[in-house]
Amino acid sequence: PQRQGSPPKASGVDVVRAALAEGLEVAELRRRLEEERAEAARAAEEAAEHAAGLSARAAASERANEEAEAALRRSSAAQQDAAESLRRTEADLRRTEAELRRTEAEVQERDASLGAAEATVREAAARASSLEGSLEAARRA
Repeated sequence: PQRQGSPPKASGVDVVRAALAEGLEVAELRRRLEEERAEAARAAEEAAEHAAGLSARAAASERANEEAEAALRRSSAAQQDAAESLRRTEADLRRTEAELRRTEAEVQERDASLGAAEATVREAAARASSLEGSLEAARRA
C-alpha cells in the first residue's frame, strides 16, 4: 500500500531506466563539454595568431616611427646647418658690401685727386705756354 502524499515507489526497471537516461545525459554533457573545449582551443589559437600579427605590426610601426624620428632629427640638423650657412653668407655679403663702399670711396677720392692733378697740369701747361710766349716776345725785342 502506498501512503498518501508520498511519491510512488519505483520498480527496479524504472530505476535502471532512470540511471541509463541520466548516464546518457551525462555522456551528452561530456560530449558538449569536449566540443566547447575544442572550440575554445581553436579560438585561443586564433587569438594567439591575431596577437602575434598585432605584435609584428606594432614592432614594424615602432621601427617606422624610430626611422621617422631619425629622419626628422637629420632634417632638423640639416636645417640648422643651412640656417648657419645662410647667416655666414649674409655676414660675408655685408662685409663685401662694406669693402665695395670703401673701394668706391677710394676711387672717388682718386678721381678727385686725378682731376685736381689734371687741372694743375693744365694750369702749369698754360703758364709754360704763356712763359714761352713771353720768352719768345722778349727774344724778338
